[in-house]
Amino acid sequence: MELTDDVRGRIKDIVCEILEVDPGKLTETMVFSEEFGTDSVALIEILTALEDSLGVTIDQAEVERMVSLAGIHAAVAEA
Repeated sequence: MELTDDVRGRIKDIVCEILEVDPGKLTETMVFSEEFGTDSVALIEILTALEDSLGVTIDQAEVERMVSLAGIHAAVAEA
């Protein structure tokens, strides 16, 4: 999938909503588990929400690298 500014914005909105984080506090390389105590259940929730919102299929094995916005962008770009 092409990562337009709109898609990147939607991804950030989904992540911020699930992690209950202010969008202004979330950077591209911030590691969710270190900064917010995010666990694998929340990452699966993000994966599912992205699939539903963007109409893509993301392999659950991708969760391992979906630990930051940069990792999520890479996984979505390959979906």
